[in-house]
Amino acid sequence: MTRMAATVIAVLSCAAAACDDAEVERRARQAAERMQESIPDVHAQALAQDATKEEVELAQRALTADKEYMGAVDGKLDRVTVNAIQAFQRRHGLADDGLLNDATLERLRAVVD
Repeated sequence: MTRMAATVIAVLSCAAAACDDAEVERRARQAAERMQESIPDVHAQALAQDATKEEVELAQRALTADKEYMGAVDGKLDRVTVNAIQAFQRRHGLADDGLLNDATLERLRAVVD
C-alpha cells in the first residue's frame, strides 16, 4: 500500500467517524509510520550480508572496470559499494538488493574475466 493510499484510508475513516483535523492528521501519521516500518531497509540488509573480503574485492574491481564504482578496492563493504552493486544489478536486470548472490557474482566475474 502506498503512503498516499494509507493517508486516504485514514482520512476516509476519520470522515466517517466525524474526526476533527488533528485526529485526521494523527491517524494519517500513524498509517504512514506503520507503512514505513513494513518497508525493508535494503541497505542494512546488504551491509549485514556475509560476503567474504575476496567477494567484495571482486565486486569492487568489476564495478570499477564497469565505471559504477570509484572508491578504494579494499574488500570493505560500505554504502558506496552497496549503491554501486545496486546500480550494476539494475543495469543487468537483476534484483537490485545490493546482495552479492550467485547471479550477481557471476555477472561481476564476467566483467573482469
